[in-house]
Amino acid sequence: MRFTMEEIIHFTETWIVKGDLNPDMLADNFQFISPFWQSNDKATFLEKFLDPSEYIRLSLSNITKFDPYLNFKGLDGKHFSMVLQYFTKNGSNVWEAVLGKVEDGMLVELRSIYDLEATKKAHELK
Repeated sequence: MRFTMEEIIHFTETWIVKGDLNPDMLADNFQFISPFWQSNDKATFLEKFLDPSEYIRLSLSNITKFDPYLNFKGLDGKHFSMVLQYFTKNGSNVWEAVLGKVEDGMLVELRSIYDLEATKKAHELK
């Protein structure tokens, strides 16, 4: 199964804001890079996020809103980015950039960039 860039962006956004992951969009050589969640190959990523319980508990349950949430498609048709700011229950806010790479209708890389210390403070993590 292959997906359009728009579908992959939609699936990625749904995972980020709701925890609902569509595993069919992930290429066999998929890589996820994140300061908090570390680097993950496809198997490790699915182990962590296919069941959204931990992601919801550690992240989404603390977020009160996303504002703004911006999506951009690369001119090359292979890359996209999402820039977002979210606010948490303790009054903190965090800016995050998510960069994606698509090949042959599959997501091959997802890289999340943010200030790890600000994120830990916002979610009251050690």
